[in-house]
Amino acid sequence: MNTPYQAPAAPPPPQKDPSRGSLLVGFLLGWAVLIGAYVLMAIFYATLAGIGSSGALGGLLGLSAGTLPWVGLLGLIVYFAVQNKPRSALGVVLAIASMVGVAILLVAACFGLLATNGSWH
Repeated sequence: MNTPYQAPAAPPPPQKDPSRGSLLVGFLLGWAVLIGAYVLMAIFYATLAGIGSSGALGGLLGLSAGTLPWVGLLGLIVYFAVQNKPRSALGVVLAIASMVGVAILLVAACFGLLATNGSWH
């Protein structure tokens, strides 16, 4: 008996596993945490400076204003990793990488402006 050739069935499309998180959620939360933390730290620091708090406490708060938002990002990565959402944790890492990229581009633009305005030869 001669049977006609049948092409093999295509494999089913890969299913997204919602329990693994989302790159976009992690990316957007990473940016939101950084911007929100800097805004809150700026408000807190400006309030303390307005009431006359300075000296060692002011220096310590100034240092914390620069580092606490980044600690918050690391905390967000750890939170997603503990919740078994590696894609969201990777999204936060990509947000950090994009922040570093934006900073490098801004520094390069500033050097370009200094070089073209005749300040440098």
